[in-house]
Amino acid sequence: MQFKSWINEQELIDASQCITFEMYCEGLDRLDNITDQWIRYYINENIFTDKIKNMKSSLTGGLSKLFNEIKMFIEKVGDELKIGMTEIVKSFKERSVFNMLKSFGFMFKKMLKCINMFTNLIRKGIFKVFDEMAKTKTFQKIRSGAIKVDEVLNKYPILKKLTGLAVAGLLLWMWLNMTFIGDLDYDFNFSDIVAAISGSFSIEKLFFSSSGLMLISLFSLGKFAGISFPWLGKSVFNLMLGISYTGFVKLKDSKMSLKLKSKLVTQKI
Repeated sequence: MQFKSWINEQELIDASQCITFEMYCEGLDRLDNITDQWIRYYINENIFTDKIKNMKSSLTGGLSKLFNEIKMFIEKVGDELKIGMTEIVKSFKERSVFNMLKSFGFMFKKMLKCINMFTNLIRKGIFKVFDEMAKTKTFQKIRSGAIKVDEVLNKYPILKKLTGLAVAGLLLWMWLNMTFIGDLDYDFNFSDIVAAISGSFSIEKLFFSSSGLMLISLFSLGKFAGISFPWLGKSVFNLMLGISYTGFVKLKDSKMSLKLKSKLVTQKI
């Protein structure tokens, strides 16, 4: 299922920089009545910097389109599952869902592009690299100074070829899959995604820090028991299903998460 987005990337960048969790939640509560007047009033009446208040006229269009784009996908997910939009909105109001969306600037097409780039890495054998790194205790050797990060990158050239978008896709893929290993409280530092998208990520920090050790350890845990989501890259709609499912799991809403999971299995097949 494919949907055409009318949103301008720069408008989204500007809008996403100023949107707060509180504004996001209030906007989700009134998706049927998002008006330019409400957006301007909200910015005027709440705590924003003078710079943002001075930009409210130019930001209004971006924020309006942002909420309408979210509404379009929430409605499609609700229609597909025969669930009211109010129920689906609950999953999108989960705090880490907001943080994830904001880290990508609410650019769903960019999220899809990142997922696809990382899926290509799966086909090139990145799992084998992580497995081997975990088994050979590469981390401890680097920390002890026995080997250097450059030596590891030379041994595993697939790591050296990672681009920022692929790294962002890896982190998004991990976040979507994290629910399947029973660690519901584990979240990424979403600033890593922001850094990756801007091209300022560090391979050393990503894979050989404490959080990097966690990352690769999770990969090596039976490769998530064989669970993967190559189907995520087929459409933005599939991605929204995955995000909604993750939101419900983090909210510990077993009824809705099971309903979404049954749909995910169908989509996967």
